Amino acid sequence: MQEEQDTMQDISLLKNKQFWSIFIIAFLIYFSNNMLAQTLPKYAYDLGASAQLIGVLAGAFAVCALLLRPVSGQLVDNENRLLLLRLTIGIILAAVTGLVFSQKVWLLILFRGLNGLGWGIGSTLCMTIASGCFTKKKLGAGIGIYGLGQTIAQAMAPMIGLNVAALYGYNFLYRFNVAICAAAFVLTYFIVVDTRPHKKQPYSVKLKAMIAFPALPPAVMTMANSIAQSSIAAFLVIYATSMEIMQIGVYFTVQALTVLCTRPLWGKLIDRYGSWRIILPCEILIALGLFMIYEADVLWQFLVAAFLVGGGTAGDQPALMSECIRRVPDEERGRASNTSYLGIDLGWFIGGNLAGFVVSLVGYQDLYLVFMLPVFLATAFYLFTQKDA
Repeated sequence: MQEEQDTMQDISLLKNKQFWSIFIIAFLIYFSNNMLAQTLPKYAYDLGASAQLIGVLAGAFAVCALLLRPVSGQLVDNENRLLLLRLTIGIILAAVTGLVFSQKVWLLILFRGLNGLGWGIGSTLCMTIASGCFTKKKLGAGIGIYGLGQTIAQAMAPMIGLNVAALYGYNFLYRFNVAICAAAFVLTYFIVVDTRPHKKQPYSVKLKAMIAFPALPPAVMTMANSIAQSSIAAFLVIYATSMEIMQIGVYFTVQALTVLCTRPLWGKLIDRYGSWRIILPCEILIALGLFMIYEADVLWQFLVAAFLVGGGTAGDQPALMSECIRRVPDEERGRASNTSYLGIDLGWFIGGNLAGFVVSLVGYQDLYLVFMLPVFLATAFYLFTQKDA
């Protein structure tokens, strides 16, 4: 009877205006961010940037997001979430607008960094608001639904961005991004948010006030996976283009379709068997996908890699995110969400800068062989720390 009541509660919440509003807002922001993540390196490359400088550009976003992570969770748990949402999206909108007028690599780095500052709070805030729409028992499926928008945006945005840039130019592409972020900002005036649902906690510079320590194990695994996948974001398009594979955007379409088809199944399996039983097969799929990219020299091989990476990511992301939140009390969900995104940001910062360095040493192909190592380390970490939620 209790399970039936929990299910009915989650169905009701799923139809709630708050969830779908924050879902759409987050999707638009993720879409814009991932479009930039995949196209800015190619734009910088066309401007004559070196592999190391492209790595700095890829890492600028993450390092600026990291600057706000120490206070992000506390702000989300303490302050008016609606005003905070408008502020962070306003910062992101200003950053994307700046890219329209940037024709120098250092300006791209500057405005990409500003984008990261807005993201440092906005990503934590959006996931916290979304997670509040689900009971803990159904959190895996709930985060899976929320993360579906995030992952589809991550997979579809590069293909659309590259096609728009090829047809109309990068300036038009960044104007398109301005329109996307402006739409997200306007939608904040149509969302109902519980601005202060819990007792306010005092601000502190102590680690325990900034990080949810119970959420650290899954966050560490998230960091390792982000390091590995940053190589795809930063250099896949350049790598494929160097082999005269011009339709590499299809890679992201296949990855998106794989996520779309497998994410609901992964969410149900997470809630039925627990997050930790799902993570190991997902890690194996991601490692196989990276190896396939290393071996690929024709388009269909890249598409097989997209299927493998998409299948692994579809299960891995909600499993690790839900595990972070499941481990803490409701009043610390903001801190737990922040801890999860701290792992993502650290991974992208380390991976983006490391990828540029590795490319300069061993080239594009061997980059993907080297970046299988973080996945293996995450898997080893899993084997030593696995436990049921």
